[in-house]
This record gives sequence, C-alpha cells and structure tokens, in this order.
Amino acid sequence: MGKQEDTRKLIIESAFSLIYENGFQGVGVREIAENANLTIGAFFYHFPTKNQVGYAIIEEFLSKGIMERWILPLEGYENPIEGMIKTYKKTFDSWPDEFVSRGCPLNNLGQEMSAIDAEFQKKAKALLTTWIKHTKKYLDFAKKQKILNANTDTKKLAEFIVTFQEATFAMGKVMNDRKVYDSLYISFKQHLESHCI
Repeated sequence: MGKQEDTRKLIIESAFSLIYENGFQGVGVREIAENANLTIGAFFYHFPTKNQVGYAIIEEFLSKGIMERWILPLEGYENPIEGMIKTYKKTFDSWPDEFVSRGCPLNNLGQEMSAIDAEFQKKAKALLTTWIKHTKKYLDFAKKQKILNANTDTKKLAEFIVTFQEATFAMGKVMNDRKVYDSLYISFKQHLESHCI
C-alpha cells in the first residue's frame, strides 16, 4: 500500500473511532483530522466532504469487518449452522465492555444518517443485502447437506440471522449490560437448531 492509500485508510479508521463513540453528526472534519494527526487539507485531499468518509466507512471498513466477523469464519465448519452459532457466541463473549453501550456500528450509522442523506441509506442497504446474501449461501449449503429441514426458506432465515446479529448489539446498547448477550445467545441457538433435521 502506498502513502496515499495509507493516509486514506488512516482517515477512515480515525473517523470510524470518533463516529462510533459520538455519532456521525457529533464529529467534525477538524476532529477527524486531529485524531488522524493530519491537516484539514490532507483530509479534504482524500475526501471532498465528511459524508464521503462516511460512505467509505460503510463500503470499506464496516464491509470488511462484517465479512471477517460473520462470514469468513464459516468457511472452517462442515456444518454452517454450528459455525453460525459458535461465531455468534464468540463475537459477543469477546465484545469489549466499553463497546457494549455503543451498539452495532452499521445500524448506528444507517439509522442516524439514512433519513438525512439517501446515499447513506443506499450504501447501508447494499451492505446489509450482501451480508444476507453471504449468510444465505451458507444456509443453502446446509440445506443441500441435509443439515437444515427441506422446507426451510433460506432467504427468510438469512434475514432473521442478520437481523438478530444486529439486534443483539442494539439490545446491549440500550440495556448497557452484556448479560443480555447470554440470554439472546440461547434464543439464537434454539431458533437455528429448530430448523435442523
């Protein structure tokens, strides 16, 4: 990666950390530049507007994080349902205490900005659609392997799984208590297992 790409990545990561803590509208360009130890001019060289860095957070940073957290681990399981259950448990068991009250980064950004800027809604929708599509791919494999019931609608189940993954972050945020993760894990596990043969 060249210096320009490194700087761009640094801006995205610095913006994300501030936005995840304070919300998109609670952070200014000056704060992002200072957090990245850059000038405002360097920020604007890479991103003409603050909204542009928000789009990059969704398309580049959150997209990568979702794939690494929820999808790629499933490659290591012969039984994708077992993989989804274990990945869910691992994710919430290891989620840092200081992030519990912050919720799901994609959900936060999408909810805050979708009504204000249609491009945020479009990009958040595209990422959610991709997340659901990849989840469905593993459910289709499980169905083909006769792990899932033949009558399971894998599109609907994929939508449920992604919604539940996001909603778990939301419940942790509102309750500000990681104990909710344990009870939701039991419900998640039971629901997925109810679709298995």
